Amino acid sequence: MVEVPRSIRAIQKASDVLDTQLILQSFLQYLKKEGPEKFEKFVNNTFLRLISTVHPNETERTTNLMHYTTIQEKYNIWKKDFDSIQSLPTNAPEYRIRREGLNTLRREIKAEIEGLWQSNQLRFGSINVQNEAKRILERYKVIFKAYPLFLKFVKHLAYEAFWRYHAGRYSSSVDWRKMYTQVSHGTSREDTLAAIKQTFSALGVKLNPPKITTPVISFGTWKGGDRDGNPFVIASFTNQTFVEQKEFVLAQYVELAKHLLDKLTISTRYVSVTEELRKSISKDQKLFPYIINIKPEEPYRAKMRYILEKLENTLTRVREVKKQSGETVKPLLGLSLPGPTGYNSVDDLCNDVHTLHGSLLVHESKAQARSLLQDFQILVDTFGLHLTAIDFRQTSEKNSSAVAEYLTAISHPQATAFKKLGEKEKTQLLTELISIDDIELTPWTLGELSKISRDTFETLVIFADAAEADYRSVGKFIISMCQNASDIMIVLFLMKLNNMLQTQGGKIIKCPFDVTGLFETVEDLKAAPRIISDLLSIPIIRNYIMEHRKSKLTVMLGYSDSVRDGSSFASDAQIAKTTLILKQLEGEINRSIGGNNPIQFVFYRGRGDTLPRGFGGSISKALMSQMVTTPEEDHTEQNRYLRRYATVSSALDHLHSVYSSHLSSLLKLPHPESPLFLEYFDFFGKISNSKWNSLVKEADGGRGKEYFQILNNYSILAHLPRSNFASRPVARSGITWDIDTIRAIPFTMALAQMREFTNAYYGLGTALEFGSQILANEGGQTTLGLLSIFMEHCQDQEDLFAQFQSDNEIRSKGASYPSFLDLLERATGKGKDLQKLKESASSSNNLANREILLSTLKLFPSIVDGINAVAKLVNDLEDHKKTPLDVLRRMYKEFSPFRYSIENKETALLIRSKRVVDVYTSELDSSLKGILEETESEAQLSIKWILTINQQEKLVSKTLTQDFESPELFLLHKIQSKWMDKYRKLSHEAKVNINRNKQIQEELRTLNLGIQMSILAISEALGFGG
Repeated sequence: MVEVPRSIRAIQKASDVLDTQLILQSFLQYLKKEGPEKFEKFVNNTFLRLISTVHPNETERTTNLMHYTTIQEKYNIWKKDFDSIQSLPTNAPEYRIRREGLNTLRREIKAEIEGLWQSNQLRFGSINVQNEAKRILERYKVIFKAYPLFLKFVKHLAYEAFWRYHAGRYSSSVDWRKMYTQVSHGTSREDTLAAIKQTFSALGVKLNPPKITTPVISFGTWKGGDRDGNPFVIASFTNQTFVEQKEFVLAQYVELAKHLLDKLTISTRYVSVTEELRKSISKDQKLFPYIINIKPEEPYRAKMRYILEKLENTLTRVREVKKQSGETVKPLLGLSLPGPTGYNSVDDLCNDVHTLHGSLLVHESKAQARSLLQDFQILVDTFGLHLTAIDFRQTSEKNSSAVAEYLTAISHPQATAFKKLGEKEKTQLLTELISIDDIELTPWTLGELSKISRDTFETLVIFADAAEADYRSVGKFIISMCQNASDIMIVLFLMKLNNMLQTQGGKIIKCPFDVTGLFETVEDLKAAPRIISDLLSIPIIRNYIMEHRKSKLTVMLGYSDSVRDGSSFASDAQIAKTTLILKQLEGEINRSIGGNNPIQFVFYRGRGDTLPRGFGGSISKALMSQMVTTPEEDHTEQNRYLRRYATVSSALDHLHSVYSSHLSSLLKLPHPESPLFLEYFDFFGKISNSKWNSLVKEADGGRGKEYFQILNNYSILAHLPRSNFASRPVARSGITWDIDTIRAIPFTMALAQMREFTNAYYGLGTALEFGSQILANEGGQTTLGLLSIFMEHCQDQEDLFAQFQSDNEIRSKGASYPSFLDLLERATGKGKDLQKLKESASSSNNLANREILLSTLKLFPSIVDGINAVAKLVNDLEDHKKTPLDVLRRMYKEFSPFRYSIENKETALLIRSKRVVDVYTSELDSSLKGILEETESEAQLSIKWILTINQQEKLVSKTLTQDFESPELFLLHKIQSKWMDKYRKLSHEAKVNINRNKQIQEELRTLNLGIQMSILAISEALGFGG
């Protein structure tokens, strides 16, 4: 019998082998569950889009990264060759020759290291958006080499899974086993697969393996389109980016075509060609009569020569157009089309390459077809003539202002009231505007708009031109700070004005683009299901999604701002909860609309990669911990993950990891108690949110002003604007910052440098400590607390007590809070002594944990909802005779979103160092020391609970290997702190000592360079440098 691979959990191999085994195992898992009929569709419809962002947390210069990459690549070659000659006699000629090769490599590595340390480690000028864009382009040189290998391997694994599945089905047959034994001649996977295919062939069983026609991973970018908070991303830069991406991808194709020109030397004296290829060559001969060095007996080479000519002509045209870029907002991508002597669309290039490939396959040249030419075909299918689709991202406020100004410019009667309209009225107005067939933007209208709104329209005009020239060049349209369905409709109306959306008879007839709200903060995430439901209740929008977007609606989940806004623990819980509610909403909508074209949500995850936003050293863990995974997903990548494309081997490992984890997460069976576990997670998360608010915000007696006084004066936060790490400003506004203005990445970076990580762990200890006490309900304290809060804050719900007379009335009338009624019923002995219980609750304002309980309940949709949610958990513990700790330990073992969250906090606290924090704050004013005492207390409480839950004696990193307690790293922190203290004192002196001002400014410049260098060194040592 053919051996079926072991289960996923049983596989214990190196990471790259594990990832490939996970892919194979996931394919087999699907085949066993659903059968082979849907397998091809499953693989083609399950894919990821990886989006590279341009964010301010890449501290290294690209120049130095190139040195690092070269050193790594050359060392890998040296190590492999060194190991291979160990078995050779030292006096053998081959040994001496290969030894000299090793010495040459060693000298080259030494030269790279020397060049590295003699190069500038810092940027001495600010980095602009153009250079940031070019930095990302360098990664694609590696991706072009790695991606074809990855996709061919995935296709092979799908092929292998298909044959192994059928072998498992037939292996009970005596005849099948007998034939398999006869043809089997090895034990490797390749031998096994060959034997399986031979067995089926010998028995006359015809099977049709799956055809994988979709790139299972595609790529996008925010480069040139991310207008959220970066004043330098303007229309002219977007224009330039579209052209530069096309230039880059064409240059790569030209080099590959030149290489293939020397390889495809097949002669018709030995093999034939398809009629399709003959006709294609004949057509090209008429188009390029000036190409005379064509050998008729080498048709494959001839066709490749014509392909090369078309590519070079297209590239020449693109470079001519590129010369016009710079400050111009005149759309350029449409001008880059070369006419009949080049490629005006990617379809033309695809047809040429596929014609070559198809002819080789059917005429005894499969090996050549499946090598470099297949790589070329894969690259063209994946990257087209656009390289990556560019997403458009802008805040809802800017979009709204652009529409309001446009309405004013055309004297619309609702112009002045537009921003003040209620959601219902605004949605109705936008529906009417979108439905007008002939409305469009006119050139003279632009002159009446503000600079910002005019730039918004100019950028969208450029996107419209790009879409017309190459539909694959335009990605998704993202609305930051999306608050309502009307925010999404506003962008659709802007697209309508630029002819990207067309209507006829009040119905959208064309709009091949996805528009999505970005739900960033914890409150945004809570509101997401309501907004999506409202959006899909609008007939014109629902029809647009179903008829023009293949029933797919993208929903973007923000990780960074939800951490900054509500605490890491609360963010983790809310993202898990929101995705589950959205999945349930998807089902409800499809049941209501019926039909064979169900709505499918596509989750767009703005995960990032720093520690509190999901970093645990393992992208696999991050993806497999998702509460809900959709077949198609988008994931942003930056910093650390972009560095994983430094070499071909690291890029392959990364692509294997993300794809295998996506498959496994998609196919994993949900835990039967996941909904209940999520309710516990949500409850503890809300306590964490409340605790975090008390530290970083000023409302309700919060200490946000004091907390940011520490960061503004004793962390690197004030130095980041001078550090030339990125073009985007550190904050949305101002020069001293608070939790509402500071951007999430600089905020995290500042905390990482001083080894505090407040945003990663703060609130966890309080949530678990006091949340457990609340749920334990010792002596009925929680029951009294809930009843006290109910009587004080829910007077409109007083009919509760009228209902509290009999079981029948409770069950029939108390549907809105059955768990709370049940809790009261247990406390009063089924209706007895209710008045006494109310009297006890009335005098319970000083009950333990009441204030924490009240602040937590306020974070639910309503206090009544919160009371009922807490009562449900209290009742659950009582019903099953378990403690809160029992539940937490079960969740850690069995509920992956919770486990991953706890492991992230464990990693943060492992890196956190009070000793280092004390170094930075040694001169802290005594009035602020209470803040640090509070964060230290919370850290210790969090550590206690993490160790209690995972039953460890000390914190243990599950993924990281750095030595965070090394004396060298501690010295770096001391140096950085000393320089920042001196900088702060000199800055003060410069204000009062005018005579020394010039000298002081020079000293400040020198200190600033030192601080930048220390930021770079500490970032690299911690693993957060990129």
